[in-house]
Amino acid sequence: LYCVDANNRIVFERKLSSDAIAVAEDLAQQYNISIVAYDGDDLYSTEITEIVEHLHIFYGEPMPQLLYSEEEGVVTTIKLANHEPCMHKLLLMDNDTEKLNMLVRPKLESLASQYGATVTQALPTMLEWLPAGCSKALGVSKLCEHLGIDPTTQLLALGDAENDAGMLEMACIGVAMGNGCDRAKGAADFVTEESNCEGGAGVAMELFGFGGTTL
Repeated sequence: LYCVDANNRIVFERKLSSDAIAVAEDLAQQYNISIVAYDGDDLYSTEITEIVEHLHIFYGEPMPQLLYSEEEGVVTTIKLANHEPCMHKLLLMDNDTEKLNMLVRPKLESLASQYGATVTQALPTMLEWLPAGCSKALGVSKLCEHLGIDPTTQLLALGDAENDAGMLEMACIGVAMGNGCDRAKGAADFVTEESNCEGGAGVAMELFGFGGTTL
């Protein structure tokens, strides 16, 4: 988890252990899926696959880099677990959502407590591997604390995915988009008819922000 303020000062951070990174890397290799690691604003991967490029092109994330080491003029790629000082989170990605959710996710969840990690999901094609206890809810609460905001009385939160659920529950008003998953909708105080692609976020801000309605 990595939270910064408007001046790019770190408000809160927590990193995965090298062992937690290594076990996820091994799992990605076992199931032949892509993996991307986050260290602050820098992204790393073991291979620039089509889905890794899609993360950059479609979602606007920084292009992941490969990690290299050089010894006696020989350059080799190194594992993500060997990166210092470790990573804030990992994404395990594949377009085969059945494999990802029916095979890979249960494996990760069975390893989570042993390696001080937790599993969540933002998209069907991506699993998130985070330090234990970390979530959007924790990150937003730390930022609110830094800014002097009481999330239970002053925060409007918008989301559509599993990893938004805790944040929606915590907020004074939690709004799920019309295309949101059941977990997000169940955690929200209000669900828009519009999806996030149809202006659902704007509708929520007009309804509940900028001096609008309260619940």
